[in-house]
Amino acid sequence: MHRYGFVVIVGQLIVATSAQASGFGLREFSASAMGNAYAGAAATGTDASYLFYNPATLSGVDDFDFSVNATGLLIDSNARYAATTSAGTPINGNATPHSFVGSAFVPSFALRYRLSDQWAVGFSLTAPWDESTTYPSGWVGRYYALSTNFNTYNGEPIVSYQATPDLTLAAGAQIQYARSELTEAIDFGTLGALNGIPGSISGEQDGGATLHGYGWSAGYVLGAMWQASPTLSLGVSYRSGLHQPLKGDEQFTYDKAGIAATINALTGAFANAIGRTSVALPAVVNAGARWDVTSSWTALAGVEYTEWSSFHQLLVQSEDPANPTDLTVTNWRNTWFGSLGLEYRPGTRWSFRAGTAFDEGVAPSATATPRIPDANRYWLSGGIGYRWSDTTDVNFSFSHLFVPQTSIVQTPFTAGNALRGSLSGESNTSANLIGLQLVFR
Repeated sequence: MHRYGFVVIVGQLIVATSAQASGFGLREFSASAMGNAYAGAAATGTDASYLFYNPATLSGVDDFDFSVNATGLLIDSNARYAATTSAGTPINGNATPHSFVGSAFVPSFALRYRLSDQWAVGFSLTAPWDESTTYPSGWVGRYYALSTNFNTYNGEPIVSYQATPDLTLAAGAQIQYARSELTEAIDFGTLGALNGIPGSISGEQDGGATLHGYGWSAGYVLGAMWQASPTLSLGVSYRSGLHQPLKGDEQFTYDKAGIAATINALTGAFANAIGRTSVALPAVVNAGARWDVTSSWTALAGVEYTEWSSFHQLLVQSEDPANPTDLTVTNWRNTWFGSLGLEYRPGTRWSFRAGTAFDEGVAPSATATPRIPDANRYWLSGGIGYRWSDTTDVNFSFSHLFVPQTSIVQTPFTAGNALRGSLSGESNTSANLIGLQLVFR
């Protein structure tokens, strides 16, 4: 009985989704790169924002430059569900939630500085893993999710070395802070009925749980960029995976009928405590090519591989001995992102960009939940760049993401779902992304 109490709050800690990249990843840190749907981003060193995609793009700095970027994520979401309690009774409530995936504003910053002909240093500040979802308090899937807020802040100091006139090697550190806040309802009515507590009614006596978590972690980034010919550049980078520890308060609210209070008095379960877990954030390999077909036209291609299979389980522990350790299996799969782009420069001031991409979803059908309405994504992007002066560029970009309908089927027989009941339905999401960037050199 109290075994369920801890898993219901902590066991869902990182099952959140993003409408921008697979899982809960973000890559929206460069309006110039977004205009090409991130094609060739690992092989482009035209401004500091490309450091996130490959630290070896430090090779592009002449003296000093920096980039300030802001991206608006405008997301539309709606769904239709049916649900029953673990006792088999229909769950009352809103069966057609909408606008549950949160829109967001994503800022980022990067700078580069050349120390000598061979050495350069840089720094970027981004938010590579981030998610916000909020469902109505009375919706039918409230035992699976109410709200999710998971935010990371990633600082990367980088150094590069010009090994040969055509080859740049780079390495750097990831220093990351993460915070989370998650809420969901608890079906104390069903839990009380299963344990013979008088007056218990399935699906009618809800309480709630909230988890606040915070933590720091560190990793590294590596990159190489090769100028294969005067018109062709190739780049590849590796971003290490991180094990992000999270520690924070788990807090419960009880039902008004007193079922939760009775359970707590008998077993000690559902008492506020401190919870701990570790989120396995994936390693990422990014490769790109940039080919200047003519003095005005450039073709770009990129591929990205994200090792989401590292996130195959979640081990949860509590500092309260009444709340036992538990394991939640996610079984996410590794994913690919591929993109193609074109850039046209009619003169020295204007640049016009276009691109398309395919981004593979992470969640197998057996583990997709309302916190993860994840699916494949199809990108269409365009952008404009303008050289305001010899020292200042302005970039604007727009992307639309097409996301197929996601089917979600959860049952009480899945690990961690014993008292959440059954939930089935379809989720729909689409997104418009607007990026604006200032580059100073």
